[in-house]
Amino acid sequence: MPHTVTIHAVSSTNSYGETTWGATRTASAYVEPNKTLTGSTQVDEQHQPTTAYIADMAIVLGEKIVLPDGTAPDISSISVHVEVEGLEHTVVTFR
Repeated sequence: MPHTVTIHAVSSTNSYGETTWGATRTASAYVEPNKTLTGSTQVDEQHQPTTAYIADMAIVLGEKIVLPDGTAPDISSISVHVEVEGLEHTVVTFR
């Protein structure tokens, strides 16, 4: 996979609700940037959010993933794929 992402684990949350980040780890990934697709003359527009295919199986909601461009968008969904041995990966969709 051509990209590298940095994953920050949640350490704790203070009394103000602010998250403290703990240990970090890196993983290889393929990051597909968000796209807006436009259709016909009737303006059929579809938005596809940023998606990352990450070679890390232990990602959970609440962690922060820093993408290669330095941004850390909010995670919308996480899907782990383990059907094919050797091609295990996690698909993370961002908001």
